[in-house]
Amino acid sequence: MAETVGVNKVTLEGAQKIIAAAVKEAESRKKQISVAVADPGGHLVAFARMDKASLTTLTISMNKARTAAYMAFPTGKLSKEGNERSDFHALAITLACGPENMVNMQGGVPIIIKGECVGGAAVSGAGHADGDIAWVGALALEGAEVRKPKVAEPKE
Repeated sequence: MAETVGVNKVTLEGAQKIIAAAVKEAESRKKQISVAVADPGGHLVAFARMDKASLTTLTISMNKARTAAYMAFPTGKLSKEGNERSDFHALAITLACGPENMVNMQGGVPIIIKGECVGGAAVSGAGHADGDIAWVGALALEGAEVRKPKVAEPKE
């Protein structure tokens, strides 16, 4: 049995392609954003901040990208099972993990190629459009797939 395994990860070239697509989408929506791309371990690969994007968008986009990469799942209040977390539960998870490791605001998405998470992409600065713009970026890579939460069954 092998004692090590290789890990596929987004390259700098791929990250730059994601950033270009996200910035183009933000410009079409007249939004000023920061966009970050992380490898599967949550380490920053590439980053861009549009000229008039708020300073707070830097850290937020990087933390969202890290979370999406760690979890191989979009950031936000929905769990992988499709259950919506209460504000209290979402905050408790963030505090337990550390705000640099877990962000429950939407806008971070996993970069999935052939069923494997190769990183995370995230946007901050466009409000409720952060997630949509991040998906535009992530899906700019050839073969990229969407991974979204299941829809929870209503409780009786």
